[in-house]
Amino acid sequence: MEDNENIEIKDIQFGFRRFQAPAKRIYANRHVFLLDVPPNPIASWVSSWTPQLLRSWLERLLPEWFLPATVVLKERKPEKAEEYENEIDTYQRLYPLQGQYIPRMFGEVASYNPSKTRYRISKRPTPAILLEKVEGDSLHSLPPEELGDPLLLDQLQDMYRLLTENGVVHGDAKLHNFLRDRMGKRIVAIDFELSHPLPDDVTNDNELETLIIEIEQRRDAQSIGPAPGFSTCSKSNLPSKDQLRPVQFTPGRRTEPTNFAEWWARLASVPSSAS
Repeated sequence: MEDNENIEIKDIQFGFRRFQAPAKRIYANRHVFLLDVPPNPIASWVSSWTPQLLRSWLERLLPEWFLPATVVLKERKPEKAEEYENEIDTYQRLYPLQGQYIPRMFGEVASYNPSKTRYRISKRPTPAILLEKVEGDSLHSLPPEELGDPLLLDQLQDMYRLLTENGVVHGDAKLHNFLRDRMGKRIVAIDFELSHPLPDDVTNDNELETLIIEIEQRRDAQSIGPAPGFSTCSKSNLPSKDQLRPVQFTPGRRTEPTNFAEWWARLASVPSSAS
């Protein structure tokens, strides 16, 4: 890790394992850290000498001994205890999507900060969860021209189809809360503090519309004032109305009368930069 000023030492109790590790705060005003997990000889030995099936079973049974080199530590804020519990429940409900469409949740841990509790009477730890570190970028950080990629729009559709099938509303539909992996093959949803169950008679159409509007705004802003020498996105990069896939939802759920082809076709109306 770089930038030693932003690094803290965390003392982590996870199941049968306790270790200290450097943690770098990801966001200035949030209790979210990148945690460098120390090497574990037990995991190295098991990986070398046990069959794949047995190794997979042990990783599920004792995840504390098989953590990757870097994980995300998300601590509970005292004023947001309910949101913290809600996020854990959502990860458990979306267990089939973990590791692919949402980060894997390794489990709940007790997080101690030795430097801050040394002179306190209370030595109680902070509840926290350990999450998979997704190698990718938030959709908000992508250049506007990449936001019009037809594949990305399809991936967003797939993400919301899966959330609908699993009966979950994300609750905080912002481009910041969706990552695209470095290979561009998948969209990963994060931050489920505001999530809640989805009633059987509705879908996630409204949230998907919110993201589409945010994409439109980003692309419109780019077309209004491009920096000198910066090429804005072109209509030719966007799918036509006939090329858009209809959204498929789980049988038995009512689909709202929203025409996604109309929404996405509006993206193609963003004017190209002047030549």
